[in-house]
Amino acid sequence: MKRIYIILIIVMFGLFVACENDPYLYNDVDRIWLGGEEDESVRTDSLFYSFRLYDLDVAEAVVNVAVHLTGLPASTDRYFTLEVVDSLTNVPAEAYQIGETVFPANAYQTLIPVTIRRNVAGVDLTSGTENAKLTLRAVSGGDLEVGVEEADTYSIVWCDYLIEPESWSAIEYDIGPFSQARYKFIIDFTGYTDFSDFEYNYNGIFWLQGRLIELLEEYNADPANAGRPEGWPYLNDDGNPLQFGSGLQA
Repeated sequence: MKRIYIILIIVMFGLFVACENDPYLYNDVDRIWLGGEEDESVRTDSLFYSFRLYDLDVAEAVVNVAVHLTGLPASTDRYFTLEVVDSLTNVPAEAYQIGETVFPANAYQTLIPVTIRRNVAGVDLTSGTENAKLTLRAVSGGDLEVGVEEADTYSIVWCDYLIEPESWSAIEYDIGPFSQARYKFIIDFTGYTDFSDFEYNYNGIFWLQGRLIELLEEYNADPANAGRPEGWPYLNDDGNPLQFGSGLQA
């Protein structure tokens, strides 16, 4: 019997330590932790934003950092701080603006708006190799403590080139390998930025292939497109005419 008591004590101690180190579990101290806007059970520690998806006159954008509460909501607003982690940030203060850091009454989550700017001194966001990065850390204050270290920071990364979407693999063989020009043409002329619906959808993918070939032919046949930055005919990243079709290598 004595051995059973000892085992139970060890198990209870282990559960106590686990609860103390899990930002999602409640204890007697209200804690905050940072993550994305998705389901709290799947925490992300960063987001990636591409200005290239938008017109050149879009000079800034607002993205949200989700702050979650572990504990009980209060009847009044509570305030906390988001500080910049200099060692994980490569942009000057002029490249961003952090909104008011207040946790509303009766809420388990709040979204803090962060304005990011397209032009960043010292970083060429159009190069395809450089990204801007801003990392924020939650700081304890007032009656809101911060959870474990694994959940106290959140990074915002942005650029001005197109990022290959994970769903590109669904169309790659029938449309062509990813390139900046190929993806931009698809966005500009069809609006598609995600291709998950085309996975194993053979009728859909054949339709998309045919439609893109048709749209490209129309573009190349119109003299009004001469002088456009995309080229006339429309050019791929390597300077050769863009193509859509099955089995392309570039």
